[in-house]
Amino acid sequence: MNKIFKASAIALVFAGVLLAIGAVFIVTETQQVVVTQFGMPIGDSVTQAGLHFKTPFIQKTQYFDKRLLEWDGDPNQIPTIDKKYIWVDATARWTIEDALKFLQSVGNERGA
Repeated sequence: MNKIFKASAIALVFAGVLLAIGAVFIVTETQQVVVTQFGMPIGDSVTQAGLHFKTPFIQKTQYFDKRLLEWDGDPNQIPTIDKKYIWVDATARWTIEDALKFLQSVGNERGA
């Protein structure tokens, strides 16, 4: 009886720890988070740094960067009107201001 009680108590504590780990997420100063439930966003994006809570196993978190993001395109030759070729190198710098709108319109940073 005593061994069964100890084993069940250990299993219950282990399940409680797993449940607590799944219910907590941390947002740093350089991140913003959108919480989704079954693929649909729940509420506004979380931009405040700190410890936040969600429903474990049902809600998922998607992290986005608040910092300045860079994209560097491949250099390419482009013809001009007088049929001469020039080298053009394209770059872009951008930030994600509204993570919820970004998630709904683009999906992820690679898709942007």
